[in-house]
Amino acid sequence: MVVYMQMAIIGICGKMGSQIYENYKNEFSIIGIDLLQHSKVNTYTSLSEISEKIDVIVDFSSPECIDILKDGIKKGIPILSGTTGYDFEQLEELNLLAKKQNTCFIWKANYAKGIKLFSKLIEDCKEEFDILDFVEIHATSKKDAPSGTARVLAQKLNIPEQKIQSLRLNQAPAIHEIIFSSDDERVYIRHEIINKRAFITGFDEELRKVIRS
Repeated sequence: MVVYMQMAIIGICGKMGSQIYENYKNEFSIIGIDLLQHSKVNTYTSLSEISEKIDVIVDFSSPECIDILKDGIKKGIPILSGTTGYDFEQLEELNLLAKKQNTCFIWKANYAKGIKLFSKLIEDCKEEFDILDFVEIHATSKKDAPSGTARVLAQKLNIPEQKIQSLRLNQAPAIHEIIFSSDDERVYIRHEIINKRAFITGFDEELRKVIRS
């Protein structure tokens, strides 16, 4: 008899939660945590309703679910979160709680591998150019503005969030573009999501590290 690790997905009925479910449904035993009932798995509204052991929690929900994350951390369950909209103080609180409980809490605004490279490139450029413009574009369904990714990148660039130009366009892909310039030249660094599988690829790398540890 094959015994599968159990994954709880917070926000399983959302876009990313649904994709996580589809990607891992044959590899993990999955339960959902959501206000809506998933059509294929048992879905609860809180961890306190779940009696079975949970091996890992995946969170693609909203900042309103922060108490569920705190509860999971206190129970010593490893958590990977991709929820945007948290402020940095909330994330620091979650990280400190995870250290206190000696468990794993990983949060990334964007798990795409290209964003990791993007972040390295802007580190180099900010040392060479004093002028920059920062534009981020998402579909109108994107609730937060600036995006969580843009906020993290702005922190890395040591610029205020007010310097980010956020556009919300009908059915637009997720785009982050930074233009570094001087009086003589410009450097454009742009990252665009073509398919949401880009998030899954980077997320999977982090998940494998967690379940191996």
